[in-house]
Amino acid sequence: MIRSRTVIWRGFIAGGIAGTIVAVLMLRGVFTDGLPVVAVSLWERATRLIPLQVFGFFIVRFKFAAKPLGFWGMLATLVIGWAILGAALSAWPRLRGRLAVTIPLASLVTLLPLAIVALVPAAGYLQARLEAESTAVSQAYLLGRVLLEMAWYALVFALVYGLLVVRRPAQAAVSSERAAGEGEASPQDDVAVSRRKFLDRSFGLVAGALAGSALAHWVAVAGRETVAYAQTLFDRIKGLPPEVTPNEQFYTVSKNPPGFDPVLKAERWRLEVAAQPGKSLTLTYDDVKAMPSVRRAHTLECISNEVGGDLISNAIWRGVRLRDVMAKAGGIDSKATEIVFRCADGYTESLPIADALDQDTLVAYEMNGQPLPPKHGFPVRLLVPGRFGMKNPKWITKIEAVNIDFQGYWERSGWSKPAIVKTMSKFTAPSGSHMMPTLGDEVGVGGVAYAGDRGIKAAEVSTDDGKTWQPAQIKPPLGKYTWVLWAALWKPTAPGEYTLKVRARDGTGVLQTATEVGTLPDGASGYHRIRVRVRK
Repeated sequence: MIRSRTVIWRGFIAGGIAGTIVAVLMLRGVFTDGLPVVAVSLWERATRLIPLQVFGFFIVRFKFAAKPLGFWGMLATLVIGWAILGAALSAWPRLRGRLAVTIPLASLVTLLPLAIVALVPAAGYLQARLEAESTAVSQAYLLGRVLLEMAWYALVFALVYGLLVVRRPAQAAVSSERAAGEGEASPQDDVAVSRRKFLDRSFGLVAGALAGSALAHWVAVAGRETVAYAQTLFDRIKGLPPEVTPNEQFYTVSKNPPGFDPVLKAERWRLEVAAQPGKSLTLTYDDVKAMPSVRRAHTLECISNEVGGDLISNAIWRGVRLRDVMAKAGGIDSKATEIVFRCADGYTESLPIADALDQDTLVAYEMNGQPLPPKHGFPVRLLVPGRFGMKNPKWITKIEAVNIDFQGYWERSGWSKPAIVKTMSKFTAPSGSHMMPTLGDEVGVGGVAYAGDRGIKAAEVSTDDGKTWQPAQIKPPLGKYTWVLWAALWKPTAPGEYTLKVRARDGTGVLQTATEVGTLPDGASGYHRIRVRVRK
C-alpha cells in the first residue's frame, strides 16, 4: 500500500513537472517560428467557454489584471491536468516499469486533447501572422506545423514522465531485492531515499526549464503629475487628465493574452484589399502612407469600460480614408453589404457599407506624431466615429467586401454588433488626499465627458446625491469625435460626507441616462458618483 501510494504520488509530481516544461515550450512556439499559437488558441477556447456575465464581471473587477490572471490561471490548470494524468498513468499496475508501452500511451492521451481543442484555431492564428508578413502558405502546411508542435509537446511529456516515474518502480524493486538479500536496508528506507532523489531531480528539471524561458515581462509605467497654475478654472483643478493622452498612458485592450500581441515589421507587412469578387489589391506600408492623409483628434473607449472606468483615452491620429483605400482597389461590389477586417492576431470585425465609406472612417498609421506603437496596432488600425473600441481593429492585414451578415470576434461571444458609444461622464478630480477637504476650502471638481460622434453639449454636477444640479464649465473639444474636459468649483457649507454625481448632455441635447446597467452586452450606463468627507 505504501509503495503504491508512493508511485502514484511520483506520477502526480512527474506529470506536473512535465506539464510545466510543456507549458514553457508552448510559450516558446517550437516549430511555429516562435509564435505561441497553441497557447493563444487554448486561451481563446477558454474565453469562449466562460459565460459572458462571468467574463464581464472579471473585466470590471480586475480591469487590466483580468487577462493576465485568466491566462496564467489557464496554464496552471493545464499543468494540474497533466499532473493528474501522470498520477492516473502511475496507478495502472500493468504500466509500471514498461517504457515501451507507457511513453506511446502518454503521448497519445496528451496529443489527442490538444489536437481536438486547438489544432484548427492554432493553424488559423499562424496563417494570420504569416500572411501579415507576406508569406503564402497552404492550409495543409499550417496544420502540419501545428500538429508537429503538438506532437513535440506530447513527446516531451511522455519522456519526462517515463524518466521520472516508469523506471523508478523497477529500480526500486531491484534495490529492495538487493537490500533483502544483503540485509542492508528496509523497503521503507529505500522508498525514502528514492523519494528524496526523485524530488531533487524534479526540482532540477523545473529550475532548468524556467531558467531557459521568460514567461512574462511586466512593464511598470510611472504616472506623471501635471503642474497647475491658477490662470483658468481648468488650470486650477488638480487631477484633470491631459486632453491628449500620451501614447504610453493610452489604454490598451486586445483579445490576446498578455505579452502575445503581434509585433509586425513594416517592410514585410502587406495589406490585401478585396473590394470586388475575384479581384484584390496589395498595398505596402509605404503605399498607404503615400495616399492623401487626414490628421485629427479621436477618442477611443472600450465597451468593457465601467461607469467611472479608465478604459478611455484621446489621441491625435493620422491616416487615410477607408473609402479612398476601397476606391484604389476598384470600388466596392454593388452586392456587398459589409466591409470585413482581418487582423494579424486572428481578430475579425466588420462595418456596414455606409459607416465604412464615411469620410471620417480612417485607416490610421500614426498616433500623436509617431508611428503606431505595436500595442496600438502597427502598422495600421481602424478609426470609426461613434463606435466602441472593439469596432476599431488593430494590426489589419486584409479588408474585404462581403454580402453576408458577418459576426466579428466579440460579436460571436455575445457582445453588441453596432457597439454604439453611450454618453458618459466621470470624475477624475478630486482624488486622493483631496477627497477630504477642510470646511471653507474651495474644492475643484472635474473630469471628462464623451458621447462618440454626437459630441458633448453640457455637463452638470450634483453635490447632494442628485437632488439638485449645477452647470459645469465645458472646455472646447479638440475635435468632433473627442471627449471634453469639464470642471466646477464647490465650497462645502457644513462638515460631513457628501455624495457627488455628474451627468452630461450630448450634442443633440439628450441627457445621459441614469439607468445603471453593466458593460454587457453594449456598454455600461449610469451616473458616476464619488464620496467626499469634509472636515471641520
